[in-house]
Amino acid sequence: MRHIDKIVIHCTATRPNWWQGKSAQQKTDEIRRWHVEDRGWSDIGYHYLIDRDGTVTEGRPLSRSGAHARGHNKGSVGISLFGGHGGNVSDKFDDNFTEDQDRALRDLIDNLKSDHPITKIIGHNEVANKACPTFVVSDWLHRASPVRKEQKPMVASKQRTRPSQSRTVKTSVVQGVSAAGGAVAALQALDGTAQIIVLVGCFAFAGMALFILRERLKAWAAGWR
Repeated sequence: MRHIDKIVIHCTATRPNWWQGKSAQQKTDEIRRWHVEDRGWSDIGYHYLIDRDGTVTEGRPLSRSGAHARGHNKGSVGISLFGGHGGNVSDKFDDNFTEDQDRALRDLIDNLKSDHPITKIIGHNEVANKACPTFVVSDWLHRASPVRKEQKPMVASKQRTRPSQSRTVKTSVVQGVSAAGGAVAALQALDGTAQIIVLVGCFAFAGMALFILRERLKAWAAGWR
């Protein structure tokens, strides 16, 4: 395997709806035909291409130098995004490409970095007088990545419709009932001053139990079981 330490990002300069309905592989094969038949190259110039829906296809084998950035093909990987037709160097990523492409490009870069000592990630427009890939790669790299589609909101609330379903709330109620039963039994066995002392203790315990029950109800409302 050749030494790889750089990634160069490109665009195909095709319209957003170019070959709509065709698969990512069919689009890649068409780009390959352009490069081989129209330009006389031995293969497609890019190593990877990313379709509008985030599908990643392989182009030229990674073991071979690409034909995507003159003077910078050695030691680099060429990645091209479908789209970018009519774009400018100063455009934002979202002006010409999709969130699916954003996520897929970041994932592909992470995978390449895990396998190769990548030290530089640049756009074609940094090494050639071109608009490609129609955004500033350094700005894009430092912005927040879009939320991944597989992330789903918690649905625990659908299983919690009543406070009585909470284990902690149930525990507080049981503890309160048990304490009340114990207090009644203790009072029946005592009289006079002893009953007063027991009653004061019961009131203090009841206050504490009510406080705990209130806190557990608040916790239930916040989403805890």
